[in-house]
Amino acid sequence: MNEERDPRPYLVLTVLLDGSARPAAITRSHGDALERSLMASQGQDIAGLDLVELPIAAPVFKALRQPLAVPAEEIGLYDVFPLASHLAPELRKVAGQFLAAEALWTMEEQGLLGGVPVNVKLDLPTGWERDPKEVHQRLVGAGALDLTESGIETYKAIKAAWDKTN
Repeated sequence: MNEERDPRPYLVLTVLLDGSARPAAITRSHGDALERSLMASQGQDIAGLDLVELPIAAPVFKALRQPLAVPAEEIGLYDVFPLASHLAPELRKVAGQFLAAEALWTMEEQGLLGGVPVNVKLDLPTGWERDPKEVHQRLVGAGALDLTESGIETYKAIKAAWDKTN
């Protein structure tokens, strides 16, 4: 690892967003989630924080409600993930969307969505193939998850604090 790289993790607050949600509800939901993430990271040394949306079709979001016990008023499912601070800013959104999509694809593979077909659209750079394996490979090649030991420990503390607020 290059000694000049920032050892701090860069956090992405991802959201699987109900595609039918109203703008006011989205704003309120994002505000609450950002507040939670700032509280969870309070006192931790992070390189930055971005909110990354992955809109999903309303039927898919509805299918998520039962296995995850999502209340009817919720319009987004949020989580925090670490990225290497040296990752190019234009790739943070791709990485965040991919991490959120992976959780969704896993649930689909496990049959937890009741057969509702999942079709997510990642906002990819020009020239990138949509195949998840290629996207993963490109992100790995860009060093998206090349975290330092201290960065990993910082993220673990933040994630534990985040999970306590759920």
